[in-house]
Amino acid sequence: MRILLSAYYFSPYQGGESAVGWRVATELAKIHDVTVICGDLSSGAPIRKELERYEKEQGLPPRLKYHHIQATGRMLKIHDAHALPGLWFLFYEAYRRWQLEAAAAARELHAARPFDLIHHVNVIGFREPGYLWQLGIPFFWGPVSGAPMVPEAFITDFGPKEKFRWGTRNLLNRLQIRMARRSAAAARAAVKVWAVSKEDRAVFAGWGVDAEPMLETGCAVDPGRQPRSRAAGEPLRICWSGLFQGIKALPLLLRAIATSPHKAAMQLEVLGNGPEAERWKSLANSLGVASQVLFHGMLPRDKALEVMQRSHLLVHSSVKEGTPHVVLEALSFGLPVICHDACGMGTAVTEACGIKVPLVNPETSIAGFRAALDRFHAEPGLLEQLSRGALARANELSWESKIQRISDTYQQVLANATQPA
Repeated sequence: MRILLSAYYFSPYQGGESAVGWRVATELAKIHDVTVICGDLSSGAPIRKELERYEKEQGLPPRLKYHHIQATGRMLKIHDAHALPGLWFLFYEAYRRWQLEAAAAARELHAARPFDLIHHVNVIGFREPGYLWQLGIPFFWGPVSGAPMVPEAFITDFGPKEKFRWGTRNLLNRLQIRMARRSAAAARAAVKVWAVSKEDRAVFAGWGVDAEPMLETGCAVDPGRQPRSRAAGEPLRICWSGLFQGIKALPLLLRAIATSPHKAAMQLEVLGNGPEAERWKSLANSLGVASQVLFHGMLPRDKALEVMQRSHLLVHSSVKEGTPHVVLEALSFGLPVICHDACGMGTAVTEACGIKVPLVNPETSIAGFRAALDRFHAEPGLLEQLSRGALARANELSWESKIQRISDTYQQVLANATQPA
């Protein structure tokens, strides 16, 4: 098939959404003819330069082409102004204007040599679907994210800056969901929508669209991994990884361990650093669990993976995420995951590979994390059972499985469209 991808973020050298756009495009190009519309809102065209560098040094896959759109004039000025204090929202106006140019370019490309379908890959937020869905050929959208909010009960434990940031974001998110008429129209026009979390899928349901679960990223799978087990008398080795900021909510886990009857048989290794470091270390001391907690700080990636490798399980206490990469890494290592039943981790983790805790309030979370940890002491076979499930889930969430699922869906939808009524 001839496929047109909209992936504003698209680079072989960057992480985040740029890496997702690149991986989706290059994997699909192993099967189909793929053209990517990508671009830069910032001056200097950094994405175009990276693509030209890669093309020169490595060469693009034979079936992959890209069409780069550089912001100029008023669009560039609007984007540059969004960096000024209080004007962050101007990014979305600049990006909307970029999408108008992307739609004009898509019409020209489609007129010259028609595409079979269009897929909007990123930016992944629900706020801006672009305009390619108006071109009159099958439109696919997703995976889409951005709807999850931080429950008010958790914000009270944040520092002043994060209280303001996440409180105002919750308010703006509610307003944007109600006012996103073009997003709702694009969703209804799409032949298929994928959404990351149950919160995202609820937004689409409110627009009358049934979105299928899909994470925006994928697992790297090592077929040689073996399931975890724990010797008699060995402490339960727990890994936690993340930035030390309010939404990562490490205090929930510290309090869960402190109130567990098995706390002496637990060992928590913490990876990361950030503005809450001193406060959280003081909390561990005041809770009487300092001897059970080892704060590593920011480690090089290979050293951090060594910590994960020797752990029995991962606890991901965050209350607001997209799809945390550390959760997918844990699954690929065969680590069961304890997390909130929310955001991308709520989609990634199933009962077969971990334990999910309702995201209601801090008290519910602390009790849920404690009960989950205590199960590994009360049920000796649980660790190996969930570890096997984690390895199986990693295969289900692998990049290869993800791309095959997308390609199969393309073919199914287009085949159904060509069948006589």
